[in-house]
Amino acid sequence: MVKAKAADKYSKPTWLKMSEEDLAKLIATLAEKYQPAQIGLILRDQYGVPTTKVYGKKLGQYLKEMGKKVDSDLKNVEKKVENMNEHLKKHITDKRSKHMLQKSVSRLKAMRTYSAKRK
Repeated sequence: MVKAKAADKYSKPTWLKMSEEDLAKLIATLAEKYQPAQIGLILRDQYGVPTTKVYGKKLGQYLKEMGKKVDSDLKNVEKKVENMNEHLKKHITDKRSKHMLQKSVSRLKAMRTYSAKRK
């Protein structure tokens, strides 16, 4: 009995016509406006690139080579704290949100100290 061989997960699809250089240029232009998670979605939905690993590199590696600083987690937590502060200005008695804000501020502080040590 012969089993069918599974397709390689990261092999280049036959319908993908974009070269690695074109992909790197596109990532560079998208990196000016978007976070890495959004870049991946745009590449998948608008340009038909299933994953950047098709060319052997992760998206983060392309960004590192370009000298782009990737701290999307830190940006997301900062945005969350901003939104919570806006919410608490309108809803002063929301105790659950106050507690979640304290937790988020603590997480933000920890992430900032971690990223400062990592540099």
